[in-house]
Amino acid sequence: MLKDEILDVAIVGGGVSGVYSAWRLMTSQTQKSERLEQLLSKRGEDRLKIAVFEGSHRIGGRLLSVTPPGMPNTRCELGGMRYMSSQKLVRSLVENKLKLETRPLYVSEPENIAYLRGQHLRLSQLTDPKLVPYALKSAEQGIDPSNFIGFALEQLMPGISKLHGEELRHFVRTHKFEGKHLYNWGFWNLLARSLSHEAYTLAYQAGGYDTTALNWNAADTILLNCDFTPDVTYKAIVKGYEQIPLEICQQFVQSGGEVYLEHRLKSFAAAELPDGSSGVKMSLIWQNQPGETIEIFARALILAMPRRSLELLDPTGEVLDPRNRKVQTLIRTVTPVPMFKMFVSYHTPWWEKVEVTKGRSVTDLPVRQCYYWGTEGEQLKADRQNQNSVLLASYDDTLNVTFWEGLRDKKEEPPFETKAGYYGSDYSGSPDWHHYKAPAAMVREIQRQLKEMHGLSEIPEPYSAVYMDWGDDPYGGAVNFWNIHAKSWEVIPQIVHPQENVPVYICGEAYSDGQGWVEGALSTAEILLQDHFGLQPPDWVTEEG
Repeated sequence: MLKDEILDVAIVGGGVSGVYSAWRLMTSQTQKSERLEQLLSKRGEDRLKIAVFEGSHRIGGRLLSVTPPGMPNTRCELGGMRYMSSQKLVRSLVENKLKLETRPLYVSEPENIAYLRGQHLRLSQLTDPKLVPYALKSAEQGIDPSNFIGFALEQLMPGISKLHGEELRHFVRTHKFEGKHLYNWGFWNLLARSLSHEAYTLAYQAGGYDTTALNWNAADTILLNCDFTPDVTYKAIVKGYEQIPLEICQQFVQSGGEVYLEHRLKSFAAAELPDGSSGVKMSLIWQNQPGETIEIFARALILAMPRRSLELLDPTGEVLDPRNRKVQTLIRTVTPVPMFKMFVSYHTPWWEKVEVTKGRSVTDLPVRQCYYWGTEGEQLKADRQNQNSVLLASYDDTLNVTFWEGLRDKKEEPPFETKAGYYGSDYSGSPDWHHYKAPAAMVREIQRQLKEMHGLSEIPEPYSAVYMDWGDDPYGGAVNFWNIHAKSWEVIPQIVHPQENVPVYICGEAYSDGQGWVEGALSTAEILLQDHFGLQPPDWVTEEG
């Protein structure tokens, strides 16, 4: 074990940002940056000793890919599920470096359903004011609901719809509306100055998400909603989005790194190391040995953790001491956003009866979004006669998550047996699909809503269903959004190294300019790696998709 050793870098968190940071550090040591040379000189060896500690039984964090029974070639994403062609870090990592097989992920197809206020429409009909059941103002009629936010912002700030990338970022950080910077506005407050309440309601109900139109920091929410080039496309990874952390974690281990599962960080503090140098002393709980605390020393500690996970640590040590108002303020600049997903498997793609085959349909019912995920016989190299099919039957956030919470069982999570708490060559990824089995009451309710949404009196009974509620600890939410008044571009570099002279660093999606995306997790990891460990930008990153 590691009790008598000193780690050069300890990384807590086995999600994307954690294993990516470990992989980059372990495989970039030939760069010989000043910081890496410092660490190597203290060890007196030519390779750093780096370990990743993950509190759960699995690698992947909020990427969670599972395989439905009877559908061996299909991966269902209970967590993150796609990336955009405009996101250069994740796209380059997937396509240039790891060379993972991808497929298009369709979203809004014209024939898909919009079931709103009891009316069955197709998405292509949402521009017809005679059919849309909302009392829109004359200037709002005929606009596709997906364009309402852009329309509203253009009325308030003419020309903003033509800005993208760095131009848009500069604009939202510096522009004032009615004498107040955009980061001091709530996004809903801003939209209310231009959109009628009926148009606003249609925008978020037809958009599928509640969160993106709520009262977050307007500057960052504008970027979240509007920073899309016209030709942007979405892609999914054929073997599951979880393949990213699994692949880089495997390469990290093959390069000499170590990964410990079911090791939960309890506390940490700056300390003098056994060799007389300065570093960090950590206290970890090994879940397989209840009550046993393990103390480990490291020259540097990376916390690849979102806000809620940080708050669950003991408030001790120089960094997390409640009296350290600077760090406490930085941690609270974002708020976790709960999200819920439920996949349901059937023996036939019954939705084809209403002429929908791909993409998603939307509704104001608690299911909110329904993705026609796939039929096994249509997957690459699959049995063409196999008609087993699966729906992402509900994908909702914020306002409707509590609806599904009321239908959850109170059973404890099944125990896992992890070999010595160690990630080794026998690690195969996420646990079985059935670990996330949906309770019968939840399945009955999803069936009722799917029938209503699709205008069918009967649909086949599913043969299996799973769900994931990301509001549970230690995540606190599936994503995190910036609070009003936060200047994200100032917080990000500060929270990466929150306490001067203490070698503790924080990275991940929560405190990024790409919240809700793997791109955000990678971007903060790169700030950490380049600014504080002296690594060069990865040579496999390309600008064009």
